[in-house]
Amino acid sequence: MKYLLALLFIPFSIFYFGPDVGQVVILVAIASIGVVYSADVNVRHICFALFFVHLMEFFVFHFNLFSVGTDALNLWKNNRIYLIHLFIDVTSFILIAFRPVLSRNWLAKKGKVTKEVVMTNADMALMTVFLLFIGVDFLAFAENLIRNLDYLGVNQEFAKQFWGWDWVFYNYSSMKNILLGLELLAVLLITTKVARQNFSRKKAAV
Repeated sequence: MKYLLALLFIPFSIFYFGPDVGQVVILVAIASIGVVYSADVNVRHICFALFFVHLMEFFVFHFNLFSVGTDALNLWKNNRIYLIHLFIDVTSFILIAFRPVLSRNWLAKKGKVTKEVVMTNADMALMTVFLLFIGVDFLAFAENLIRNLDYLGVNQEFAKQFWGWDWVFYNYSSMKNILLGLELLAVLLITTKVARQNFSRKKAAV
């Protein structure tokens, strides 16, 4: 049932939810799983990392931080959005990729046992989702620059052939919401034993 809810999140986030509501849903899901499965150090630290970056993203956009002037070109307004998302998604990927190392260092400083800290299947699933996020962000950023080459000093006769490059621009929100739904699904999968198991490179290579 919970996985069906994660899949239903995708169309609802595209057609009904605003960006703030989507972030609140994911924050509540992450916090709930982190509390319920707090005995598992891997789950606890994964949820902490995810909650931190989503909370940061929520505050940046809700309070319009790092804003550009109201009279700024749409080129720069859009690039602000894409670059903030890109920074947050790269940060998310790095935090999850190095989560086992960070977890061991944190526990070692507190004098606690670190043998239970492993790279789980959930870590790998989330890293895959974040790579997709990064790809979409980069494509949107690059397309925005190419579509507005004339504002960057390129000859208009050459630049105008790219004015119609807007597929990612018009589908950016939908693609991000789909990936957010996949992230929510990956988070919910943490509740399964398979997701919490140690990721084996040998098994992955077979």
